[in-house]
Amino acid sequence: MNIRNLKLCAFMIVFASLFSCSSGQTKEVESTQLTEEVIEEMTEVTETKEEIAEEKTQETNELIIYEKSFLGLSSDMKISDYQGTLEKGLLQTGEGDFDIFNVKDKEGNIVAYFVPFGEKEDKVGTITVTSELAKTEDGIKIGDTFGTLLEKYPNLEVFGSEIEGYTQAIVNEELGYRLDEQHYNYELTTSEVNQGAKIIEITIR
Repeated sequence: MNIRNLKLCAFMIVFASLFSCSSGQTKEVESTQLTEEVIEEMTEVTETKEEIAEEKTQETNELIIYEKSFLGLSSDMKISDYQGTLEKGLLQTGEGDFDIFNVKDKEGNIVAYFVPFGEKEDKVGTITVTSELAKTEDGIKIGDTFGTLLEKYPNLEVFGSEIEGYTQAIVNEELGYRLDEQHYNYELTTSEVNQGAKIIEITIR
């Protein structure tokens, strides 16, 4: 093999080597780009899920039971001043039948009710929250036990009723918690109430 052929072979080897490296670099770049695209798509999906979860949390958080109001409704205010959705209903109890207004959330679900009062029955009375999604500012909700409530508020007071055995725990004279346990004595001690009794209604007095 002469010198010219040797040079030609050497050139071809160098060229092939360079092409191979270039191809490898191209594949590496393409692979990196694909990985970045996949990561970006996964990030977008994660952010979307987080946004949906946050929206649901915000919707749930709208059902907060404050000491004096719920969904912008408060006792003693004029019914005509309420900006939310109300629906007339009837409450039947052992003490009689009462005309009430059901309170609806944005989805049209009934979440509370109240009995109107006043000379013209144009004012909001005690608001009774019935939705299991609603929570007090301290996180108490329907379904929690009397034991949980007592642990958070050791100085609460408990009362029964002679007619229906309606049992209610009162906190700070503002919020009342009706329990799924009957007591026909008006004055009760906390030791007379089962720790496992469940909260079935929360009232804003």
